[in-house]
Amino acid sequence: MCKVMNMVELDNLDIKILTQLQSDSRKSYQEIARHCLTSVPTIKSRVDRLLELGIIRKFTLDIDHSKLGIAEAILIINAKPLAVNRIAEELLKLEEIKELYTTSDSDVAIVSRIAGDMQHILTVQDRINLTDVNDIRVIPVKNPYRKDATIPLASSSITLSCAYCERKVTGDAIRKKFNDKDYFFCCTTCQGEFEKKYTRLLTNA
Repeated sequence: MCKVMNMVELDNLDIKILTQLQSDSRKSYQEIARHCLTSVPTIKSRVDRLLELGIIRKFTLDIDHSKLGIAEAILIINAKPLAVNRIAEELLKLEEIKELYTTSDSDVAIVSRIAGDMQHILTVQDRINLTDVNDIRVIPVKNPYRKDATIPLASSSITLSCAYCERKVTGDAIRKKFNDKDYFFCCTTCQGEFEKKYTRLLTNA
């Protein structure tokens, strides 16, 4: 069977769809199609593709924990370099740990967001091995002024590679569909050479 690698995973429509879903994952395909000026079937096929690629991992909720009486805190741990991964793995096993980051800063090794009952939050340090930990702090969150899990998605942040020569496309990419898949090229020459190669592969398959 012919198999040609597609070097591109996202285009402008993909970015628009992801932006819409980031703002509200409950949006219907019809709403997204209206914002993106395209059809509902197109949106559905694109979302299915983004799921298959693993770019969209799940559709979730943003819950206001404070309205449920759930406390939040920031955990900051300074540890020796060799102990960072071990401590991070131990923390990830705790139900209260909601986000966790390791840093390259010499003063901070692990930063985590914790949510749950405050009594349990304050005992987090008692439930992990503190060997090689220089300092640990649990700081209660008083007012979460801005909580937004979305990340800006702009077309300029997406780097396209030519499907033939694999060089980065610095200008406008040439888009061509082969076997219902989108491919991008840096120039018409690469597009033509790719089409010849693709045709030969199909002939020999």
